[in-house]
Amino acid sequence: MLQLNLFMIYRVALLSLLLAILPSCAGPGKSIAQNNQRSLEQLRNQLAMRYFDALPHVELAKYFRDEGNRLMAFYILETARRHRVDEKDFDNAFRAVFGGAQPIDYSPSAEEALLREHTRDPKAVDTAVKLADLYISRKDWTKAKDYISKAIGLAPDNFENTAALAAVLRNEGKTEEAERVIREYASKYPETPEGYRIRVGELFEKEPGRAKILLLEAVKKFPKNGEFLFDLGTILQRENKLQEAEAHFVRAAEMAPNSVRVQSWTGRFFHKVKKDDPRALDYYLNAYLLDPHAYESEFVESRIQKINAALAEAEFERQLKNGVPITKLVQDPNPLMASIAVEKMTDKWEPAHLKTYLDLMGHDDGGVRWYATMAIEKYVDRSFDATLKSLLKDSDLRKRGLAAYIAIHLWKQESFDTLRSMLREEAQLLRFDAISALMMEGGPEGRNIVLDHLSRETDPRIKKLIQSSLTP
Repeated sequence: MLQLNLFMIYRVALLSLLLAILPSCAGPGKSIAQNNQRSLEQLRNQLAMRYFDALPHVELAKYFRDEGNRLMAFYILETARRHRVDEKDFDNAFRAVFGGAQPIDYSPSAEEALLREHTRDPKAVDTAVKLADLYISRKDWTKAKDYISKAIGLAPDNFENTAALAAVLRNEGKTEEAERVIREYASKYPETPEGYRIRVGELFEKEPGRAKILLLEAVKKFPKNGEFLFDLGTILQRENKLQEAEAHFVRAAEMAPNSVRVQSWTGRFFHKVKKDDPRALDYYLNAYLLDPHAYESEFVESRIQKINAALAEAEFERQLKNGVPITKLVQDPNPLMASIAVEKMTDKWEPAHLKTYLDLMGHDDGGVRWYATMAIEKYVDRSFDATLKSLLKDSDLRKRGLAAYIAIHLWKQESFDTLRSMLREEAQLLRFDAISALMMEGGPEGRNIVLDHLSRETDPRIKKLIQSSLTP
């Protein structure tokens, strides 16, 4: 049975709040509206140009999310987060692109301006909150508490400020004081949504009957609050009223589309209790695309990987048995289905499939691109030269980079001038692919070309990659 300790979840929410108000380091760039207007071709090109920056990956993922292909968005994000970019850079980019959070200026000049504004109008809550955020970003807990306390004094019923104060106290190791602050808020404002939630959390484990009464009261008072409906569904589940619980969870997810907790735990209900993985996957994707760190006793990203792997494998076999051509299966919008299909297709080379492989080199899933490239590399001969020369000049920078691996495999030392030229390209992905190809199949001369390039490389991340590759 699904078990929820709402008070513990609430305590985790305080940490989430603290993380949400930390400064964004995404840096200047185009606005979100401008990003939405960019074409898929432009987004792909930008990803190749700034391959080791998180923002282009996240923007491409959002494009697919908006187009309805959430699985493609998921795999683009996970590949970037796990293998390509700095985690903090990723989190800041995700908040900016998916959450609409604009970068906040926490510079000394911004601090001076806020302090002047606070002196001019000490009753402005927004200014006090911004100053508190600034000092939280610097981990200056004393000053942060000072301005949070001022904000609470000016707007005592605003729970966000109380939650921020509790989060700061926890960072100072003052757990009991943090919990006291939360309880005091519930005591002063018991009829607010937060007041109900705190009171329910304190009763949920030891006195579920009283918690249910409070939840029924809260649902009646706040009928559009999906969180209360979800909590009530959890109690109904504990009472083994699974049909009623399911109805509550589904309705709660509809009413709280931006609640990571509701979406992820509704997913868990369908995964663990109902054994309905297609529906579970839908809710898990909702949760992940709200917060890639979503957790419900296991990280949501892991649930998605496992569930989609099983579903995709079964669907691939079903369609194959039904006579669907493998060249059609590689076009499936589910990147994992396409990966399975292209991997199976490479087991038996057919020259007629060459165009399909060439098209797949421009796929938006990195695994699909790689499988297609390796198949071509394995089976073509020098009769492929003309096509390869075109690939090395392709307008799709991702295809051009992948062509480097085929070139060095097919042309050996004859490819070195081409790869040296690629090392002078502005696009990070082209330099990365040239370096990788030279290290993989260039032999001692290829390694020397990379070593010679090291002093001219401008990106510190690529420099580090070279240095680690050259270390025995």
